[in-house]
Amino acid sequence: MTKILNYIHSGVFWFLMFFYSIIIVSVSRIVALFIKNKADKEKFYRKGARLWGSLLVDTSLVKVSVSGLENIPVGTSVIYTPNHQSYLDIFILLKILPVSFRFIAMRKLFRIPLVGYHITQAGFISLDRKDRKRSIKTIHLVVDLLEKNESFVIFPEGKLTKDGSVGEFGRGTSIIIQRSRKPVVPISIDGTFGVLPKGAWRLRPTEVRVNIGRPVRFEKYYVNVDKRTSLDLGGELRSIIVDLKG
Repeated sequence: MTKILNYIHSGVFWFLMFFYSIIIVSVSRIVALFIKNKADKEKFYRKGARLWGSLLVDTSLVKVSVSGLENIPVGTSVIYTPNHQSYLDIFILLKILPVSFRFIAMRKLFRIPLVGYHITQAGFISLDRKDRKRSIKTIHLVVDLLEKNESFVIFPEGKLTKDGSVGEFGRGTSIIIQRSRKPVVPISIDGTFGVLPKGAWRLRPTEVRVNIGRPVRFEKYYVNVDKRTSLDLGGELRSIIVDLKG
């Protein structure tokens, strides 16, 4: 009986994901017609995305415990760097982070009907690691927006974990940190892999722990931006997140 209920709940979750997407995208698109300023329009779409994420976390029946919200700086743009266990990570961050931010997300997410349109309008940015020229342009764009007081959530692993552990960090996030010289807020997420691992559709609701660390500045890596310093920075940041995860 428990297994049957779990299948039913998972089916309801995916149905509501589709339903919420239709409603939120449709309403947002209509209201946005009356917003002329581009920045205000993007912020409005981001509010819609936050509502979407919050509804889906509630629908998933996952219990999320959060610590360290007091570590989020006020009055400056920051780079949030969570590990990436599941697609649920996105919904949880949309729900729990109390500040406006943009995501740097995998390019394939922008191809999803409705969702892709909404996150594009919200000013979320796609990163194609296989296209070097496009990746360089993206890094320059993100650094520019950080300097304009826009905060970002970036998954340094660049992809979902296959076993729940924290994978190696790519150079892209490190270069953004080095170029922008903005504070980094490390975030550990633990438990979403057990709820919805990569390739699964059936949810197994359990407790998820999110630990937000204190802001870090990697000043010793700012002067020279090369392959070695970027990799070293990534390794140090990874260690911080692994320690937060416990």
